[in-house]
Amino acid sequence: MTLFKTLSASAIVLMISAVAIAKELPPAGGKPANFVVPKTKQVVLDNGLKVTFIPYGTTPKATVRLVTNTGNIDDAGKVWLSDLSFEMLRQGTTNQTAQALATSVASMGGQVETSVGLDSSWIGLDVLSEFADEAAATIADMVLNASFDEKDLARIKVDRQRELDVAKSRPSTIATEAFYHKIYGNHPYGQLYPTQETLASVTAAETADFIDTNLVPNRSHLYVSGVFNEVVVLAAIKNAFKDWQAGAARDNKTVLAQAGPSVTVIDRPDAPQSTLRLGLATIAPGHQDAMSMNVMNTMLGGAFSSRITTNIREDKGYTYSPRSSVMNRVGTGFWYQGADVTAEATGASLSEIVKEINLLAAENPSKEELSGVQNYMAGIFVLRNSSRSAIISQLSFTELHGLDESYLQTYVDKIYATTPEDVSNAVKHYLDVKKMHLVVVGDEDDVNAQLKDLEGVLAL
Repeated sequence: MTLFKTLSASAIVLMISAVAIAKELPPAGGKPANFVVPKTKQVVLDNGLKVTFIPYGTTPKATVRLVTNTGNIDDAGKVWLSDLSFEMLRQGTTNQTAQALATSVASMGGQVETSVGLDSSWIGLDVLSEFADEAAATIADMVLNASFDEKDLARIKVDRQRELDVAKSRPSTIATEAFYHKIYGNHPYGQLYPTQETLASVTAAETADFIDTNLVPNRSHLYVSGVFNEVVVLAAIKNAFKDWQAGAARDNKTVLAQAGPSVTVIDRPDAPQSTLRLGLATIAPGHQDAMSMNVMNTMLGGAFSSRITTNIREDKGYTYSPRSSVMNRVGTGFWYQGADVTAEATGASLSEIVKEINLLAAENPSKEELSGVQNYMAGIFVLRNSSRSAIISQLSFTELHGLDESYLQTYVDKIYATTPEDVSNAVKHYLDVKKMHLVVVGDEDDVNAQLKDLEGVLAL
């Protein structure tokens, strides 16, 4: 019995030693292969609709997606009008009921999906290859012949109101909404949620008008990705969309980001946590320093092994999931650090975040640290784009932001071309702590008391 315990103890020591060695000497990761953009073919119909074919993979499936240059930016003061309008497209047409539509799409091996963004939205189907032509015709039917029944809208609004109520009860949502408003004010980029009254006031006629005005061929791009018969699908597209009339080009809305600093504390009495948003407007994705910003963000707070995460999560235990992000908008962008921290560590967390920002500005990172970040980013980029839908998303992203067609081909190379100096310079040029907006959702008295100790650290 004693011998057994001795041997077990020895085995445990050996295992602990092995784990320690493994942590100290991780295997060196190789450089991920570059991302190869599939060859594409583009056709433009007489009404201005662009059609791009993307042969990809060998699985007998095809993704057909109609992407349109519209979204919440065109809500015209009625936040979520675009969301409701695109959802109405799924409620049946003058040719088939919603049930018949769902049954038809299911027989193709897919389902209808819609997505509404600030500047770009889409409706699409992912189907078996032999139904790619029918999928295109189905999308055309939904766009050109949607029924826009008031009863459908009433049901949708009930669901959306429930979503709104839940969202508005979450401190993360409250903080994000307040932060976006600090950055972009009354511009649509700064208006994330409607009031109950605004949501209730939307009519079916308004959703129909939104689609008729904003979902037009000369602002749209139809993508077909996967395995398909190009000749058959193109013929179906031309026939299905031949009566779609071109509309007016969208008016560009001037974006004037609001300069900081500012501090907003939103009271949640006796809250056990404080929800933080700290950041400022920066640059658009087409800017020459955009890649340096992305690499810098990944190193600073955008990955699980990033500096801020290691500091306030692993070392200090202030939070579970801090995260920084570079957010892209058309012609603009912003950076922010978000975290839910224990209430008593609100000030300490902010102090550590600022310390990490200033440290990266003052000292270039090591080549070893940068190499790890580069391998991570390159690998993630290649993996995330290894699907039919992901390729469509990347191509539509480059078009929306007016990026050069070489953007995707050279993305990985640009990651590795980023130098330690580039990373530090990105912080120096774009992350001035004294110009940042800070939003804190938490116990107001407690938060304000802790913020007093940060005078001189932040612009308070």
